[in-house]
Amino acid sequence: MHLRTVELINWRSYRHARFEFPAPHESRNVILIRGPNEYGKTSFFEAMTLGLFGREGLSLVPRARTVTNGDITDRFKASYSQFLSNALHYRANETGPAKCSVSIEVEDDNGEPIELTRIWHFRQNRQHKPSDDDLTIFHGLGREPVMPPSGIDNRDQWFSEWISKHFLPPSLAEFFLFDGEQVQRYANREMSEQVRGGIEGLLGLPILRSLKSSLATYAQRIRTSAAAPSDSTVKKVEDEIDNIQECIEAQRKRLSEATDVLPRLEVQIDELTQVIGSRGESTTAMVGKFMQTEQRHRDEAQRAMDALLALIQEDVALAIAGSELRAITCETLEAEDIRERWEVGRNEGNQNLDRFALELDRRINALDPPLEKKQRLEVVGAARSAWDALWHPAPEGCAENYRHSSLMGPLRVRAIERLQSLDNHNEGELAGQVERFRMSVERAESAKRDWQEIESTAPQIEILTQQLKDLSEQRGKYTTQRDEAERLIKSKEAELTQKRAELGRYISRKGAGALSLRRAEQADRYTTLIENLLKEALPIEVDEVAQEMTNAWKTMSHLSDRVDRIEITPECQVRMLTLEGQDLHQIEKSAGASQVFTQALITAITRVSGRTFPFVVDTPLARLSRTQRLGVLKTFTDRSGQVILLSTDEEVVDDKLDAIRHRLVAAYELQVRNDRGVIVTTVNSLDIQEL
Repeated sequence: MHLRTVELINWRSYRHARFEFPAPHESRNVILIRGPNEYGKTSFFEAMTLGLFGREGLSLVPRARTVTNGDITDRFKASYSQFLSNALHYRANETGPAKCSVSIEVEDDNGEPIELTRIWHFRQNRQHKPSDDDLTIFHGLGREPVMPPSGIDNRDQWFSEWISKHFLPPSLAEFFLFDGEQVQRYANREMSEQVRGGIEGLLGLPILRSLKSSLATYAQRIRTSAAAPSDSTVKKVEDEIDNIQECIEAQRKRLSEATDVLPRLEVQIDELTQVIGSRGESTTAMVGKFMQTEQRHRDEAQRAMDALLALIQEDVALAIAGSELRAITCETLEAEDIRERWEVGRNEGNQNLDRFALELDRRINALDPPLEKKQRLEVVGAARSAWDALWHPAPEGCAENYRHSSLMGPLRVRAIERLQSLDNHNEGELAGQVERFRMSVERAESAKRDWQEIESTAPQIEILTQQLKDLSEQRGKYTTQRDEAERLIKSKEAELTQKRAELGRYISRKGAGALSLRRAEQADRYTTLIENLLKEALPIEVDEVAQEMTNAWKTMSHLSDRVDRIEITPECQVRMLTLEGQDLHQIEKSAGASQVFTQALITAITRVSGRTFPFVVDTPLARLSRTQRLGVLKTFTDRSGQVILLSTDEEVVDDKLDAIRHRLVAAYELQVRNDRGVIVTTVNSLDIQEL
């Protein structure tokens, strides 16, 4: 897929501008749009984003979000309508009712054009209402209009899903459409949080989470409506479910608070540690070093405890069920797998049986001399019996029915592999994690004694070290809060599942609302299935993302020879390993290194996604060295699909321009003119041979 044209009317400083982009060919795939600051580059980016995604695109526009301590949050400065009112050109109402529009024409992977136009209408006072949006889409060479089928109530949702399918889902959009502020937003997050967000967007997990929550709410509502209001037992269980849900919601708020605060504390601690170290006194430098050492060992102790709890709650718990029971379960699952494959083959064959019988009957009728009707029916019946004999009896080892109906296909295979792998567990694993926890705590306490001793001999940095200590205590507090909230959410969700099952069984025994209850139970099964899928989904992509991140990092970073490979654990913890296995994750902490890491992640996500959507980037080259800038540009443009670079007149120039010159297919310059006190942006095509 590549962009053909983008047309802007009354959008910010664009009175009327049309960009016409040539198709990529051979190795030339880069389009350069450059101009000084405030000439319209960000406005072009915002028009692309909101033109495609409408209201959903507002979260992808950095200028619409609030900035706190240098970090762009998800809180909006203004509503969707207020943002659009500010985007309307000052003289938009001179030629009629005020409106602005964005038209985007692309050529899809099948070579067919798609034209999307979004028009925003405004009242006389330049105010916009959400209902004042018009969206039209034409598809194919015949410009067939794209419209929802009759009977669709939510047209906006239908168009959103169509755009996600044919263009890009919003969960991936921030990796294909981004600017420097978005890079800063990601760079201020902890690495594991960045990676988790990227892979979840790649897999579309936010949509699954929303679906899981909706199914759980639906099941609860159905059960409540089916129960007799006077039944005190049902009411008691419902109250318990409500209390558990309130507890889960409270813990999610605590988790959100901790995950928001921790990255900022990390930045402040790093900066304060550098200030203390810059004093040039060995004692002051050692204070920060020992504090970080203490925290590193305490983090290691927490990871050991988490691993120990995971063993106890999952693998060990299953292992103590006994090998005999596990073997029986595996045999049952394998028999059900045989039955599933047999049924699939039989059903696929039966789909063509009636057609075969009709064709056989037709050919018998055409025989000369003809057969009698009774003879003809007997021949067709014999053929049907012969066909049926191909699938009966069932193959040896086939289960009579499905005991584990929720485990089908790949899920059943994973369950069998999981049960068979439990024989590898032993007491040594538990003992090893306990010893790992004990040693980490001892080393943390030793580091704490060291920095406390040094602190007592260095009164000249008392204020700074006190600040560092306070920040470290806050970090410990929020780390504990985060870990406690995660554990409580997990345990309460398990308790909630049990209570819902208890409520379903009780109402089922009463015989009330059987159809509604079956629907609620089915929703519960899907909720459990989605929950299991969410747990299993992340590890599926981590290896491929890690490999692509390694490749991108080696191209971008000026210290690439230090890192042999980047590894990502199933929990999305990041390790940047040398050839000797040393983890440089805690060492690479500079602003430039953080941005390079984020840009490597963005590159990896776009490549692993397999999407051919154009890569539009407002070049994020701030805080980078010359080598890093060259590496970022080469990596971003080294792809088969279309790349659109938005650059100031001082960024992609000189050696940076030379680095990508062989990939340029077109270039444009943004200029502005003063029209009676109003700035108007114009677009001029440049000769790439003369740049």
